[in-house]
Amino acid sequence: MSGNAKAVDVTHARGLGLALAALAKGREDDAMVALTATRQRSFMARALLLSLAERQDANAYDAPRAFEAFIRGGGNIALYSAMSDMLARVYDRYRPARMIDIGTGDGLALVPALAAASHRPREVDVVEPNETMFTKLAARLPLHAGYHQGFEAFAENLGADDRWELAQSTFALQSIPPHARMPALTQLASHVDRLVIVEFDIPMFAEGSIDLYESLARRYELAATEQGEHAELVASGFLAPMLLGQLRAQSPSNWEQPAAAWVDELLASGFQVVEVEHVHDYSWAPAVRIMAVP
Repeated sequence: MSGNAKAVDVTHARGLGLALAALAKGREDDAMVALTATRQRSFMARALLLSLAERQDANAYDAPRAFEAFIRGGGNIALYSAMSDMLARVYDRYRPARMIDIGTGDGLALVPALAAASHRPREVDVVEPNETMFTKLAARLPLHAGYHQGFEAFAENLGADDRWELAQSTFALQSIPPHARMPALTQLASHVDRLVIVEFDIPMFAEGSIDLYESLARRYELAATEQGEHAELVASGFLAPMLLGQLRAQSPSNWEQPAAAWVDELLASGFQVVEVEHVHDYSWAPAVRIMAVP
């Protein structure tokens, strides 16, 4: 957790946590009371009150301006800078001729990493299912091959001659359920010399516990606070819809886990884990790099 976590007052984190617990249990009236009590000190309390009062049922990505402000501002600036620097060091250390990035998005991590590296791979391939992101990336980066599909479909269609010296994935594998993710990783293992993933080392709490909801409260509040002048926009347009979706979903839309669980999953998928390295302290959780070889 970032040292900035101290900026999130324990008392109102507890009040916001109680509100989140009530929302998770469908007790909206109790949640409104708890949110009102802490609204003066909490971006997230105000954003959630607005969403509940307006009966908003928005997707977190329905407000592009809020998402753009979030991903390219606040704590994300330092996070992606640290991650790109780390990836550049990986390219310089292992000097891959051919690499593939899985779940590249619009290249927010990949493009600066390639620019910062002394050794740039000769062939850069990407896997990205989102058409808008894929189009933006292709306009920014000359690609050897681009696979406009999900990781699972890509892995299923790998041919005997498909091989990369380095595969990487940054904050993308968490969006794939484990029952689909592990077979895809198993299929990938025989086609790469080295795999690098970057994910958050998520703290674990008992399902439904107040500790879980207080942790969510602190992490979401800090994510908003770090946005500075855009805090209200990001909290109401992006973070509140995401949090409400997380609390109300019948099934998860994200499968984050602790670093130790990522290691176990890679081992079960046919990899050996070589290194686990801290990358950056972020509001949500520490980002770690896990390097594995088949």
